Amino acid sequence: MRTVSHLMVVLLAGALFGMLPGSATAAEKTQLILFVGAASKPPAQEAEKVFEKAHPEVDITMTFGGSGTLLQQMMLEQIGDIYMPGSDDFMDKAEAKKAVIPETRKIVAYLIPTICVQHGNPKKIQSLADLARPGVTVALAQAGAVCLGDASEAILRKAGLLDEVKKNVITYARSCEHTQQLVQLGEVDAVIGWDAFKSWAPDQIDLVKIDPKYLRVHNVPAAVTVYSKQRAAAEGFIAFLTSKEGKQIFSKNGYSVTPPKLK
Repeated sequence: MRTVSHLMVVLLAGALFGMLPGSATAAEKTQLILFVGAASKPPAQEAEKVFEKAHPEVDITMTFGGSGTLLQQMMLEQIGDIYMPGSDDFMDKAEAKKAVIPETRKIVAYLIPTICVQHGNPKKIQSLADLARPGVTVALAQAGAVCLGDASEAILRKAGLLDEVKKNVITYARSCEHTQQLVQLGEVDAVIGWDAFKSWAPDQIDLVKIDPKYLRVHNVPAAVTVYSKQRAAAEGFIAFLTSKEGKQIFSKNGYSVTPPKLK
C-alpha cells in the first residue's frame, strides 16, 4: 500500500508529465539527462530505477563524475536537465554562472567530511595530524574538479596542515567514487572522504572523525538546468528525490536526510 506522501508525488509527477497514474504510455518517452556528482552514485542509481518503474514514460540518463568536471561539461555542451553536484559549493558556482534555475534548487541529502581508513585502521590514524606522519600514504580528491577536493583543502588549510599532508599525498582522485576506491582497495592508508563512504564498503572502510572545529556540514542539492527543455519532468524527479520515498532511498544507503549535528 502506497503512502499518502508517495501518492502525492506520483500525482504531482503525473500532472507535470500531462499524465495520470495508469494512463497510456506516451508514444515517445520523456528523456531526462542528469549530471550527478559521484558522491551520491549508489542512491541516485537506485532512485532512478524506482522512479522509472513508477513512470515508464520517463527515461533517465545519469552521467557521474567530479562535480566541477560535470559542470564544465554541461555548460560547454549546453545540455542536461538536472545538475546534482556532490556538495552545495558547486551548486553555488552553477548559480553564479547562471547554469541552473535557482528557484528549483532543493536539498536531497547531507554529508560530513571524515577520514576514511582501511578496515582495522592498521596505521592507527586518529586525527588530521596523523595524515602528515612519515610513512602514511594519503589520497585527496582533486580540488577544482571534485567537490570533496575543495572541502578537503579547506579543512586542512583551517587546521594548518595542508602543506604537511600534501607531502604524503601519492595521488589525486578525479571523482568521489575514485577517492573511495583508493582506500577501499588498499592503495592508500587514508583519504579525506564523506561519511557515507562507509556504507559503500562497510567491511573494508573505517571512519575516523575530524575535529568539528575544522568542519561544516555539506549538502547534496539538485536543480533544473537552464538548458532543460523538460522542466516540468525534471522538477517531477527532484520532487521524488526529496519526497519521503526518495529520502528513504538515500537514508538506507547511509546518507543523512536531515541536517546532522557535528559532534
